[in-house]
Formats: sequence, C-alpha cells, structure tokens
Amino acid sequence: MSIKKGKNTARKVWVVVLTVAAISLGILAGYYMAGYFAKKPAVVDQTLQNGNSLQQLQGENEQNSSSQAQQDKATNSQQAKQQDTTVSSEVYRAFARFYGGVDAHTIQFSLLNTEFDYKEFEVDEKVKQNLSEGEIVEIEFEKPQDGGNPRILSIKKPDRVTLKGKFVGLADNNFAEFVFDQKHIVLQISNVADKVSYLDENADVEVTFKTNPQSPQSNPVVEDIKVLK
Repeated sequence: MSIKKGKNTARKVWVVVLTVAAISLGILAGYYMAGYFAKKPAVVDQTLQNGNSLQQLQGENEQNSSSQAQQDKATNSQQAKQQDTTVSSEVYRAFARFYGGVDAHTIQFSLLNTEFDYKEFEVDEKVKQNLSEGEIVEIEFEKPQDGGNPRILSIKKPDRVTLKGKFVGLADNNFAEFVFDQKHIVLQISNVADKVSYLDENADVEVTFKTNPQSPQSNPVVEDIKVLK
C-alpha cells in the first residue's frame, strides 16, 4: 500500500515540473516575439529613410546636371557668336595713292589694284602716318558691314610696287596707260620707253613702279616692265 502511494507522489512531482517548464518556455517565447516585433518597424523606417535620402540625392544630381547643361549651352552660344563675328569680318589688302584728309578720322585714297571703288576711309590716330599727297602706300582695310566707310587697319610705305595687268597704250612718249584689276592708271615710262614702244595693246605685263620722287602728286614712275606669256 505504501509503495503505490509513493509512485503516485512521484508522478505528481513530474507533472508539476513539466507544467512549470512549459510555462517558462511560453514566457520566454512571448518575450522573444515581443522584442522581434518591436525592432522590426525600426528596420523598416531605416529602409524608408535611406530610400528618401537616395531619391533626394538623385534629384540634386539631376538639378546640378541640368544647371551645368544650361551653362555649357550659354557658353557654346557665346563662342559661336564670337566666331560668327570673326568670320563675317572681311579684311582686304591693296595698293593705293593718298589724296588727303577729310577730317580728323577720315582720309582719302585712290585704290590701284582692287575692284572696290572706296574713296574715303575711317582711320584711328594710332594708324595715321605722315603722308604726302599722291604717295603710294599699301593699306589693309576692313570692309564695312553697315554700308559706311571701310576702316583702315594698317598703312605701309613700300619702296616700289609690282603689279600684273594689261598695257592699254601710249599717251605720248613719256606716259602710258595700264589696267590693274579694272583700275586704269597712267604711269610715267621715261626710264623704260624702249621696252614699252614694242608692246602690243592689251598685252599682259608685270610692271614695277614707285612714287614720283621729284613730285609725289605727279604720275608714278615705272622702273621695269616685263611681258607675260
């Protein structure tokens, strides 16, 4: 009878132990799940925050790229405009005879070897030179864009000039007429009269001449003449 009672007592003890263990495990599981769900929203919030930061950074980069593109476009447009100005500016070089000044900023030339018929030219003080009327010079000028007078860029005084043109004919024994680029000019030929006397009218020639040393206002003097074939 006592042995049976002891067995019942031992069985009750195990039941109590198992019950306590189950309760303890349940409590621990509850604490674990509570901690897991408490931390999970923080992770989600962190992910959302990172995503918002990335979108903001991308927006700033796009804005900076757009601003840089606009600056580049403006710079390129300005450079193209400057380039167009340079290309549209037409500069020519020609020989001419000086015929005097009109005012402080305008002087007169007679062009010798160009199709242009300009008579008056604008000139700056730094370009001006002490010239005699009738003196032959080499000028560099800018063609006007607005219908005004051309602007002188430089003036040089050559010792002599050599041009290719046509022999028109004798005016008398001392003078002959020539054409250089559609410009007719009468030159003194005393020094080369023997060569000129054999020339045919409209012959292609190369003429070297200079300002008349005795009187610049008089006809330029021919130093040499060659027939071109």
